[in-house]
Amino acid sequence: MQNKRLLQEAGLNTYEAAAYLSLLKLGVSEASDIYRDSEVPYGKIYSVLESLTGKGFVEVQASRPKKFRAVDPEISLDTIFERKKAEVEREMAVLKVSIEEAKQALKAVPAQKRKDEIFWTTAITESEIRKFATSIYGEVKKSICIIPPVFGIPIVLYLLPEITKAIDRGVRIRLMVSPRFATLTSMLSYQEGEILEKLQKGLDIRLVQNFNSCFGIVDDSIVVLFQPHPADRDRVLSVVKIRDTGFAKNLKEEFELLWSTGKKLDIQEELEDTKNPGKN
Repeated sequence: MQNKRLLQEAGLNTYEAAAYLSLLKLGVSEASDIYRDSEVPYGKIYSVLESLTGKGFVEVQASRPKKFRAVDPEISLDTIFERKKAEVEREMAVLKVSIEEAKQALKAVPAQKRKDEIFWTTAITESEIRKFATSIYGEVKKSICIIPPVFGIPIVLYLLPEITKAIDRGVRIRLMVSPRFATLTSMLSYQEGEILEKLQKGLDIRLVQNFNSCFGIVDDSIVVLFQPHPADRDRVLSVVKIRDTGFAKNLKEEFELLWSTGKKLDIQEELEDTKNPGKN
């Protein structure tokens, strides 16, 4: 039963799997022998064997009566895998073209927006917050200004691929951190050289001693608010994303004031200090 199930998972139907297993057991056989052993209905046995031949699982001797031989499973299963792989690749190529066409077409759809339009969404669980963060870095077009909470360190590392993609698109990322967040630099030391080069080029970090809240501004129109857990400041309770240009403008002014008081943090220097703690 297990072998039949495995063959069905590989792409054979119930009758095909039963007939192929019988042929493996019987060796070269006529259709009448295969149908008796496999319990495939006699009226279907020839069409089943023909289908198996087309899929590369059976060879046919054109004698009278015809005789059949099972192809070695190593060969037949590799064949079906390569065939399925090619089908998926073709489907993905077609899908990619369709997706790109849809993107271009949907860009032209006119959107009616009110000046006072406000829209907000909330993430509570860790998986939701990760999706939030991924979508933000995936959608950003120009800039991100962010004051992350300490519990944001693991998420920053998770987001490195999206952050580097944003930098490649020319997005300016300004990160304002507390001294506790500076441990991020030691974690960055494990990244590949190419990623570090991109971060040094597109990530501007400043160290600020005191601030009362953690937030972000995306493209001067979206505000991200981090809500710590009331019983544990190192745990996140929720993250709120608000599309409100006026609110974003006000918070951006606060950010700029704090930014002007911050100390520039050079990633390369911090990494060197981490690797050579006794240098200074």
